[in-house]
Amino acid sequence: MYESLIPQVLVTRPFSGLPSSMAQLTRLSSWLEAQAPSGTDVLFALAVTVFAQLDLRFNLDNSTQYGSPAAASLFGATATMALAWRRRSPRATALTVAGAVAIPELVTVLTTTLWGHLVPLLIACYSAARWGGRRTTVVATTAGVLAIAIILVRVPSTTSLSNVPFTLVPLATLVIIGRSLRLRDTRARALAEEAALLREAQARALASAIDDERNRIARELHDIIAHCVTVMVVQSRASEALIRVSPDRAVESLHAVQRTGEQAIGELHRMLGLLRGATPENQPVAPPQPTTAVLPDLFTRVTSAGVPVELRTEGTPRELAPGIDLAVYRVIQEALTNTIKHAGSGARATVRLCYRPDAIEVTVDDTGLGPTGIRHDARHTGHGLVGMAERVALYGGSVSARARAGGGFRVHVTLPVDRWDTR
Repeated sequence: MYESLIPQVLVTRPFSGLPSSMAQLTRLSSWLEAQAPSGTDVLFALAVTVFAQLDLRFNLDNSTQYGSPAAASLFGATATMALAWRRRSPRATALTVAGAVAIPELVTVLTTTLWGHLVPLLIACYSAARWGGRRTTVVATTAGVLAIAIILVRVPSTTSLSNVPFTLVPLATLVIIGRSLRLRDTRARALAEEAALLREAQARALASAIDDERNRIARELHDIIAHCVTVMVVQSRASEALIRVSPDRAVESLHAVQRTGEQAIGELHRMLGLLRGATPENQPVAPPQPTTAVLPDLFTRVTSAGVPVELRTEGTPRELAPGIDLAVYRVIQEALTNTIKHAGSGARATVRLCYRPDAIEVTVDDTGLGPTGIRHDARHTGHGLVGMAERVALYGGSVSARARAGGGFRVHVTLPVDRWDTR
């Protein structure tokens, strides 16, 4: 029965103005937080204020006393404490300092001191040039010059012409220094941003090169798998035909099918682990992939390009798994391509193939220098070494590429072959 006594507006819309008031308070709090000076600037302003008040109280700089000491102390404290906002709001700080220094002198003559008037004015103009824009610098400098002119005209003890360079030269010097430091910081930020963009572009280019190389390797492995499956089909048909006529030969053919199938499965696993995304459709039919058997043709082409190639073989050459054989060829091809690009005229190349029981080592050395006479290194070989590293890592191998101590460049690759050997 008491509900009728409660105003209807409080029943239907209690505290209706609260959300709007809270939003305004939040915005005001954010603004105040953004305008709050840093602790370092507050301490700096306090130090200048204390020293300026001591200067005024004990006349440390032998200033001529004019007017009310309380008024001079109040306006001096205003000028020095405003320096707490010199970085947060440089233009407002400069105008406040100039106003606190000069405006009282237009009404009555007050005592002016070095630390309570000139020093805060110089600091404010420097801060405007250091942390403000061009317009802020112009406004602050103009306000500073006007404040100094008013003091020189209105305060009898400062009307000497010798005070003009004593005040204006430090002001101009500090403004120039502050502006120079700001321009230096601006250029440094621009260079840092440009460097970041270059790093991002380089990372994207490197990722694109890796993707392209992986796709190319995947296509080559696809061709190898297709070849292995074709061989398996042919050999299985031959085994079917020989199983009644010559069982021994049929067993040998079936063993060949087994070995070829194991190779195909291994290559298929590597290809599936390498691929990222869908395989493009309607790919053109690729020619047969090269092997170490056609290395002489590669050496002939490189020699005709102006880089003689010498082949040295260690150990007993043997048949390699198709993927390993292709990887060896591609490593040598890429290393010799880099030699042609970067070694310069008069260079020679040596290719070493070392057949070990559990691995094959490939070493490509050249004797050249770059076109400018500077020994080339891995940083000047484009993305070729990236693709080489991807290919070698696919088979669990290792690669190193570095400049040789005596000149030239060396690429050394080790590929394990015991798991993929066809014997």
